[in-house]
Amino acid sequence: MKKLFTSAFLALVLSINAYGQEKTYFDENWEKTTQDQMEYYRETTAKGKLTLIKDFYKDGTLQMEGLASDTTPGSEVFEGKVTWYTPEGKIMNYATYSNGKQVGTSQSYDTAGRLIEEITYKADGTFSGKMLSYKDPENEYYYNSITTYENSLPSKTIVYDEDIKGIRYETILGKDTNYETKYYGEKGKYIGSTSSGSGETLLVDYYYNPMRVSKIEKYKSDGTVKEGVIYSKNGKILQEEKKNKKDGYKTTYDESGKKIGHLIYQYDKESDLHKVMDGEDYELSYDYSHISSVNVYKNGSLILNKLYDDNGILVSEKTLKDEITQEIKYYSPEGALKSTVTYKDDMPYNGISYEGLDEIQYKDGAAVSLRNYSENKKLKSEKKLNTKQDAYEVTVYDPKGAIAYTFTQPISEDADPYTFTGQIVQYVKGKPGNKAVVKASVLQSGKIRLKTENGSKELERSGKWILLKVYNAEGKLIQDSKVLADAVEDSFAGENQTAIQEDQLYYDFE
Repeated sequence: MKKLFTSAFLALVLSINAYGQEKTYFDENWEKTTQDQMEYYRETTAKGKLTLIKDFYKDGTLQMEGLASDTTPGSEVFEGKVTWYTPEGKIMNYATYSNGKQVGTSQSYDTAGRLIEEITYKADGTFSGKMLSYKDPENEYYYNSITTYENSLPSKTIVYDEDIKGIRYETILGKDTNYETKYYGEKGKYIGSTSSGSGETLLVDYYYNPMRVSKIEKYKSDGTVKEGVIYSKNGKILQEEKKNKKDGYKTTYDESGKKIGHLIYQYDKESDLHKVMDGEDYELSYDYSHISSVNVYKNGSLILNKLYDDNGILVSEKTLKDEITQEIKYYSPEGALKSTVTYKDDMPYNGISYEGLDEIQYKDGAAVSLRNYSENKKLKSEKKLNTKQDAYEVTVYDPKGAIAYTFTQPISEDADPYTFTGQIVQYVKGKPGNKAVVKASVLQSGKIRLKTENGSKELERSGKWILLKVYNAEGKLIQDSKVLADAVEDSFAGENQTAIQEDQLYYDFE
């Protein structure tokens, strides 16, 4: 009889619990859904005047638990401690509530279980505490940091490597946007500080992973450099600069510490500036890993300029006399001389220049050929001066190397530089197709199809009208209209859909 009573009582308890518990299903956006579509589900159980909410991941792992006076999804009014969990069952964060508002301490953790936020909220909504971030080289985050908050505002930030007392810098924020930054080097050795409102300022830059000092510069109140040192990643000096009321210098060294350049400044009292006088002025890349340029001066005049690529390889050498270019030599990545361009009256006269993706050939002061290449070295277009030197013959290629357009562009001193004039032939599958004559960007005769950012457009001259068809990227016709040619002539060519500009023929087909 006793056993029968126990079994009946247990059944009654389970029945009451089941009756008092509700289950709701949610999709990935926490919108209500059906059981077969759910990503989360919620169980609620009455607890006196409050309701215990337990949210679960799809696999049944607890996602959140806490008491609430209102369980409306997305508008819950929590009471007391509420805890959220990762799919692995670790605490992700917790917070304490009173009538739906955060009070007291809340903490958050990253996926590795490290504290990333510890905040204490007051009844008035303000908070104090700290936020932390950690090194993650795989995701290109190379330092640790901690920011302290007071009265809901950041008051101090420390950026450091491994030891918060080691190499680091600290920025302390005061009222009215005032600040002070303190810099520290190896083993936490104090370097100096700078603050808002100060005259001379200090700037310290760092390498990261591992953290090392890369540059220390002191600036005068006018923003010019008073002195500075740049270090390599191995700690050796790459460059040092100093200026005083008489003169100054900048000395550059290679990675081994060998001196490779020395520049002399002369102070000009009238302008209160230091003028470059003699020597080699080395400019380093943004990360100080290689030389980006070298300027050579003699008696205050620039006589040689060397440019280097992103790998520190010499690209060109410009020779000057009395600040006027005499010639430029261009080099291949292997170091061989590619060409020499001579200058006359500071303008290119003879030779082939290489500027970015353009290759320009000059003859007796005229640009007789211009080739433009893609990033992968494919020829995109070629423009040649004809034998009469009164027009350019142009060929435009698609990414496969097939001809897309050819056109003749007359040369005229009276031509409007903002419009295009030319005779165009459009090619389809290697064969001439549409032909068009354009004057001052207005289609005079023929038909042409041009690529656009969102698809293509086709223009055709019909009497006094220009017929316009616009297609989307899928080739579907989305606009079919016509415009009076005179209306195109009377408007600014670049603002009209039927105006044809030269750059439209060079549209990047890739």
